[in-house]
Amino acid sequence: MGLFRKKAKEIQLNDFNYGKKNSGILTSFDRIQHIVVRDASQEQLLEICDTILGGRAVLANFDKIKTEEANYMLAFIGGVVYATGGENFRLDEKLFLFGRKEEFEDGSLYQYVEDTR
Repeated sequence: MGLFRKKAKEIQLNDFNYGKKNSGILTSFDRIQHIVVRDASQEQLLEICDTILGGRAVLANFDKIKTEEANYMLAFIGGVVYATGGENFRLDEKLFLFGRKEEFEDGSLYQYVEDTR
């Protein structure tokens, strides 16, 4: 009869955080920037930080550099992420995901992290 049936909530694109910063209907996962760190140069470090500050999540692979150099870069990038209220995740031994708080709001990056574990 339908006395106790709940009405299904209509979901519209506005219910999600689509459309921010000219992204159309792309999710944060669709906009992710993959960077293979080839050297521990200041330019490479600033490129990663600028990408994060520019509104894109970064999937950074540190396999090509020494552990000490990677740790220095991770500490610096971690400070940038912390300052923006964002999060970072270690997905593999030398594979990390960085993003501002805004990039994690649509849930696509959290889903990616869960899928890789």
